[in-house]
Amino acid sequence: MSRLKVMVITGTSEGIGRGIAKHFASRGFAVAGCSRGPSDIKLDTYFHSQVDVGDENQVRHWIRSIYSKFKVIDVLVCNAGLVRSSLLMSVTSSKILEDFVRVHINGTFFTCREASKVMIQQKHGRIINISSLSVPMHLEGTSAYTATKGGIIEMTKVLAKELSPMGITCNVLGPGLTMTNTAKNFGEKWAENLLSQQTIKRIVTMKEICNVISFFAAPNSSCITGQVINMCYVG
Repeated sequence: MSRLKVMVITGTSEGIGRGIAKHFASRGFAVAGCSRGPSDIKLDTYFHSQVDVGDENQVRHWIRSIYSKFKVIDVLVCNAGLVRSSLLMSVTSSKILEDFVRVHINGTFFTCREASKVMIQQKHGRIINISSLSVPMHLEGTSAYTATKGGIIEMTKVLAKELSPMGITCNVLGPGLTMTNTAKNFGEKWAENLLSQQTIKRIVTMKEICNVISFFAAPNSSCITGQVINMCYVG
C-alpha cells in the first residue's frame, strides 16, 4: 500500500493557508500545518501545531517533530504572512518593518532551512513559497510588505540552485486577489483597485491556487525550479 504524501504548510489558521491545508488534506496528503493560534480544520489527515515561524527554536522543534512522526517531508508550502493597512514609507514605523521581516524573511528562511535538511537526506522534495502580486505591481503603500515578499522570491531562487543536485525543487507562487476575511476587511474600494491592476480582472479561487501548488508538487515537475508564477498578472 502506498503511503500518504506529507505536506507541511505554515500559516494555516485562516485565509489562503487554511484553504490549501483543507484542499490537500482531503485529497490524499497528510498535512502538518501551523499557525500562532489554533486551527478549526477537522480532518483526520490534518495535524496542527501552534508555532511562531519567526522563532528559530520553535520552527526547528516543529520540523523535527514532523520528521519524527512521518519520517519524510514531501512538500513544504511557506505561506505564513502578515497583512497590514497600506502606509507610505515616510510614515511606516520600524516596528512594522521588523514584523514583516520577522514573519516573511525569517519565518520563510527558518522553515525552508529546517525542512530542506530532511529533504536532502531523502534526496527529494518540493518547496513552494508564497509571495505576492504586490512585488511585480509595486503597489503604493506597501514598501515594507513588498520588500519582504520580494526577498522571498530571491531567497527561493538561491535555494533552488543550492538544492537542485539533491532532486529538490523550489518555486514561488504569487496568488491573484482571493477574497479571504482579511481581504474583505480592506473593503470593496481596495479590492477594486487591486483588480484594476491585474491582467485578468477577477478574483481567483482556492481551487485555482491549489492547482498551481499541485503543478509545482507533481512528480513530473522535477525539472521546474526557481520559477515564479504570478496569477492573473503579466508584469
